[in-house]
Amino acid sequence: MSIIRPPAVAGTFYPADADLLRSEIDGLLDAALRSDAVSGPATPKAIIVPHAGLMFSGSLAALGFATVRALKNTVKRIVIIGPAHRMAFQGIALARADQFATPLGSMRCDLPALQSALSLPHVQMLDEAHTLEHGLEIELPFIQRLFGEGADFGIVPLLVSRCSPRQVHEVIEKLWGGPETLIVISSDLSHFHDYDTAQRMDNRTRAMIENFDAENIDTSDACGALPVAGMLMAARNRAMKIKTLGMRNSGDVTGDKSRVVGYGAWAIYAADASDMRDDGETDFTKATENLIKAHGAEMLGLCRQSILHGLETGAPLQVSPSEVAPALAAPGACFVTLKKAGQLRGCIGSIISHAPLARDLCENAFKAAFRDPRFAGLTRDEINDDLELSISVLSPPAPFGFDSEADLIGKLTPFEDGIILSDGNRRGLFLPQVWDQLPDPRDFLAHLKRKAGLAMDHWSPNMRAERFITRGISSKDVRPSGFWDQQG
Repeated sequence: MSIIRPPAVAGTFYPADADLLRSEIDGLLDAALRSDAVSGPATPKAIIVPHAGLMFSGSLAALGFATVRALKNTVKRIVIIGPAHRMAFQGIALARADQFATPLGSMRCDLPALQSALSLPHVQMLDEAHTLEHGLEIELPFIQRLFGEGADFGIVPLLVSRCSPRQVHEVIEKLWGGPETLIVISSDLSHFHDYDTAQRMDNRTRAMIENFDAENIDTSDACGALPVAGMLMAARNRAMKIKTLGMRNSGDVTGDKSRVVGYGAWAIYAADASDMRDDGETDFTKATENLIKAHGAEMLGLCRQSILHGLETGAPLQVSPSEVAPALAAPGACFVTLKKAGQLRGCIGSIISHAPLARDLCENAFKAAFRDPRFAGLTRDEINDDLELSISVLSPPAPFGFDSEADLIGKLTPFEDGIILSDGNRRGLFLPQVWDQLPDPRDFLAHLKRKAGLAMDHWSPNMRAERFITRGISSKDVRPSGFWDQQG
């Protein structure tokens, strides 16, 4: 039996009549789509939007949602994080509901994602915090009208109260996902100052957001300061870009400038191709993202078949170039990673392309399952929905110069750089995914030394490094359940 969280502010923050609500939201989105603020080819990973009544901040919220319109056929999960207004509690709260309702219908919750969040010690189940809360609900009609009232995606509604920005950041990292996941941060700005004071405060908040200043933004600057700060930490670690879409306050709507509330909207993007360090890297990024978009499901299928074939025969699947798409018959280098219930279960790969990508995929999938010396061979009983398979396609490694250990640490780009470190005949490699466990560059380098068989504090003038980047796809991206049951 479904548990539905009913609308709490329909008829106050937005119309309770479904047709009237559709008309109002559609009008706001239509105006936003004609704005220069939302122009450009890139699609944000996250947006920051206000949560006041539609008459006050609806036009700014629409600007934020208009920037993600291209995700309509891609998004499968929308994480919505906002501040708790109605009650105080420790940590972050989710509701004991599998659907959230508005006058436009019910939206299902992404229960696996909520369970993933609940595994963190500072996340709890607390229905009471959600019962009368408006800060998440006001965003739902925009989502329904933009992506489809009956579209198949799940929401992850999270309320933040007494916790640290770092704890919000941990939740965001846990739910980050890939292109299928959109993050919506819900926050207004300053509250109940005169118009001029509010403008000064909100402009300062704008500067902090644009400069990723997660440490100094507080609740006097934005009611959702903690969700905003957590998002800024994640964006800063990934060298992302932030664009201010618009700002205003309630005095601009009502004309009463004695006691106003501020609003703003921002879009947060991955660094675009013009920000890459050289043309070769840009070409690799574009080509590989296109390859994964066109053939990702086929690539995952080859890995799956090779592992199942290995169970029966003890050998990887053999594929002929004529049996696969031409793009997969071209040379390529990849790593294949297996995780069981979120824990590493095997990872094997090629640093340099030496064979058709399809063959490299099959061989490395088999080796990750049965030949990783750190683990026993995979058994048939382990092949179920808890077993995640992911592929990372590697760019050619390039020399990565540095003058000292401090210089190397300073040049590392978290969450983007893969590094091959060597000293004499000792060598270690970390994929960019390792940044998820070791986000501090000093820790990343120290553990990479250890992987190379060196002391964590080792240094010598003979040390060398090469850098590469990856683009990848996971079985969870294309099929959260039933991946191993597919045929072909």
